[in-house]
Order: sequence, then C-alpha cells, then structure tokens
Amino acid sequence: MTEMTEFVLLETVMALQQKIDVVNVITAPEIEMLIIHAEGAYDQFKRSGKKPSEFCKTNLRMHDVKSYDFVKQYFSNPQLLVKAIKEYRRTANIPKGEYSLSDLLR
Repeated sequence: MTEMTEFVLLETVMALQQKIDVVNVITAPEIEMLIIHAEGAYDQFKRSGKKPSEFCKTNLRMHDVKSYDFVKQYFSNPQLLVKAIKEYRRTANIPKGEYSLSDLLR
C-alpha cells in the first residue's frame, strides 16, 4: 500500500467515524447460559452454585457443550435460540444504556 493510499484510507475512516454512531452490544451470555435457558433449567442452575459449563456437563449431561458442532446442532432451530436469548434477557441484570443479544433481534 502506498503512502497516498494509506492517507486516503485514513481520511475515509475518519470521515465515516463522524457519520456513523457506534453502538456497543454486550454479548455476555456464555453459550452455556443460553443452553441452560433453552432447557428450562435456570432455577436449578442458580441453586447449584456451579459454573455454566460444569452445570451443562453434569446436570444436563451435555459433555460436548463447548464444541462448535454441538452448539450448531443444538441451536439448529433458530426459534429455540431466539427463545433462549429472550429468556436470558428476562433474567439477566443488564445495566441501563447497555444492549444485549436480545436488542439485535428487534
């Protein structure tokens, strides 16, 4: 890349920054939390005192919970994922002014 190309690219980026609002979205829920919600096991999870991944492995018997292929297959029905995201939003303590995955569904 030439210096002129870099300069034009930098100018373009700076111009775009003035025209585009940046919104930070907190994607905090671990995928295991979404699975716990999808399974309707949130209350049991809260009482367990376990980490989400450990709860999924021991209580839900989902040993491959961190596997991409497992998660892809588990949430192959998008409606199940949407339901879990909405349920997470209902139970989570999301600070005012912050956005979560559920806000991306709107």
